[in-house]
Amino acid sequence: MAKLNILIAGVGGQGIITMGKMIANACEKEGIKVLVAETHGLAQRGGAVNIHVRIGDVYSPTIAKHGADCLIGLEANEILRNLDYANRNSIIVFNEYTLKPVLPKVRENSVEEIIKRLSNFRIFKINANNIASLVGDKRVVNSAILGFAYGLGIFKMIKEESFLTTLRGENNVKAFKLGLSEGLKVSDKVII
Repeated sequence: MAKLNILIAGVGGQGIITMGKMIANACEKEGIKVLVAETHGLAQRGGAVNIHVRIGDVYSPTIAKHGADCLIGLEANEILRNLDYANRNSIIVFNEYTLKPVLPKVRENSVEEIIKRLSNFRIFKINANNIASLVGDKRVVNSAILGFAYGLGIFKMIKEESFLTTLRGENNVKAFKLGLSEGLKVSDKVII
């Protein structure tokens, strides 16, 4: 098997670490080698968090700069903060959601501004917060994005069932399936 490098970015409290564990558990169910590394700042206070997930023939848990095959953002601004991990072939998947910066006098980027700054990349956006609202549980945003990425074909080496058995609770499964449905609608545009 080749390798797949995924950087997941967001802010503390969004379930980024849990998302990394869900991917790792699904890989383990398939008998696929996976390495995960967490880097986080003030996670409990809305600080930046990113997870390096390396799948396949890999030996180090962290992704080199410009070495990510995919960047996944649970908060859109975090994609910009981690863009140095992307390269011209990277796929960028992000939630159409931004948080107001906690620092005074720091201007918030709109989703439209972020999309303009990502114009040289293959981007796929999803309103995972809307899916979480439909499910009735704001904690399942990460499951919706994971399902979306799966629907895009990013995790084609892992069976859907392996992901579904790693998800805890009915709401996570519902969010994953709704995200998967959205990803399948645009999956013909993804080549990894």
